[in-house]
Amino acid sequence: MKPGEVFSRERNVEFFLLLGALAFLAVAWRSLTAAAVIIPGNTARIVAQFALSALAGNVALRLMAPRAPAELYAVSSFLAAVGLAFVLRLAPDSASDQANWVAAGIVAFGACTYLGTRHEVLRRYTYTSGALALTLLVATGLFGQTINGARLWVNVGGQSVQTTEFIKLLLVLFLAGFLSERGAALAAPSIRLGNRTYSSLPYLVPLLALVLSTTAALALLRDLGSIALLVLLTVSLLYVATGRLRYLAGGLVLLSLTGFAGYFAFDHAQVRVDAWLHPGTDPDGTGYQALQATYAIQAGGVTGTGLGMGQPDAIPAAATDYVFSAIAEELGLAGAFGIVLLYVVLLHAGLQASLKASTNYGRLVCTGIALLLAIQAAVIIAGNLRLIPTTGITLPFVSYGGSSLVVNFALVGLVCGIAGRGHSNSS
Repeated sequence: MKPGEVFSRERNVEFFLLLGALAFLAVAWRSLTAAAVIIPGNTARIVAQFALSALAGNVALRLMAPRAPAELYAVSSFLAAVGLAFVLRLAPDSASDQANWVAAGIVAFGACTYLGTRHEVLRRYTYTSGALALTLLVATGLFGQTINGARLWVNVGGQSVQTTEFIKLLLVLFLAGFLSERGAALAAPSIRLGNRTYSSLPYLVPLLALVLSTTAALALLRDLGSIALLVLLTVSLLYVATGRLRYLAGGLVLLSLTGFAGYFAFDHAQVRVDAWLHPGTDPDGTGYQALQATYAIQAGGVTGTGLGMGQPDAIPAAATDYVFSAIAEELGLAGAFGIVLLYVVLLHAGLQASLKASTNYGRLVCTGIALLLAIQAAVIIAGNLRLIPTTGITLPFVSYGGSSLVVNFALVGLVCGIAGRGHSNSS
């Protein structure tokens, strides 16, 4: 790295974008105070901690990946600022924890930025990543605890850790490594060796084995949301690597079959689907959450009721599963659309970063992470809008939760590290 790159244009633009995120958080703090909403007495420390953490990430990028796109970290931090503002609003007792998780996430971001600058090393552990993902699932099944019908959490040092968040990171590394090796073979309808022609389908066996094993394990843990995310990520990345529509169609068939099986196998899945289709059948019970979310979005109108002036706390799990509905009520359609645009910018920045990667493996890692965050955001937003049943997964960077924040910042760090190395034609 050249000394002048510490003050690269990308990092300077990012710095000013971060100031925008901090300004939003400061205005949100002032709005909540003016609305006489109960917020923690140590809110000043929470906001200051967030600011220092966010600026520390900018310094880390200046030192390790000065040419990484400015939008990646800046947009992630802005979304985290929105998330912290709504945790202050909806779950004030958890705001200090959320700020601590943001700080831990930015530490993970820095560590993964460093790994991203040396991502060739990660490629050596392609199959190890897949094996670790399955091991984590087995450990969760054996030692985890069931919350809201799904067995996804493991207690570590007094903290509940959602292991499926870490599995997403491992699966991205596996998929990128596998497809960088086998993508060309899978793209061809057949392979000719000597005078004989062979089908390329046997090259799919390791991938199918891991996907089906992971899907089965997640089904046993009753986590249908993560199954949907895994299958959508896998088929999307398969299509990107091969350009073959048959893989996309096959994956969607698998997703449909899994959804049907899950509906008949698990009571909590039936409750969610029935509440999605007919919330008015039991308005004070299973349909209460969906109806309150819909009322909140309607009440927000175009400009919203104002931060601290609505009633989003009437929605159960407003700080986690239904935070988008809370945003739509108090910031209105304009604010909700702004959040959607931020995810579009994040997707675009991730795909642009993939073009700067120096290896095919790096390009697939960046693409996989960009698609993962976009799919996750789309699924949870669609659930809040009652376009699909709710899945229980979190809105990246915005929903309250430690595991998701740490892993999502780690994912963005990998992309920044890979893109920050610059573009070359090696593979």
